Amino acid sequence: MNYFEMFFFAQGRITRLTYAWRLLVLAIACTALGSLFGDVAGALPAALFAAIFVYGAVALSAKRLHDIGRGAWILLVAVVPVLGPLWLLFQLLRAGVTGSNRFGADPAARAGYLVVELGK
Repeated sequence: MNYFEMFFFAQGRITRLTYAWRLLVLAIACTALGSLFGDVAGALPAALFAAIFVYGAVALSAKRLHDIGRGAWILLVAVVPVLGPLWLLFQLLRAGVTGSNRFGADPAARAGYLVVELGK
């Protein structure tokens, strides 16, 4: 998986910790590059990096919602004043579904991580 897929594709599932780290990295990178290019070339590059951040944040949030078994259309709830963003934040911070669901395999599963054979 390349970096573009990690940050900008909405397919698959990610854990809460992975979501937080990727969102933080995306925010820092877009803020720094937007500020740098905004000082050099004006407001248009800064707006471009803001749009890139919003697109990446939506894709990462869709992956996070996939982990709890919900579709990405739930992100539209954020347009409802006050309660929409709060409910969405609660959904994004919930623990993921154990095992596979319709969006893919469990990203937190560790198959064969520590197998102890007793009685041999």
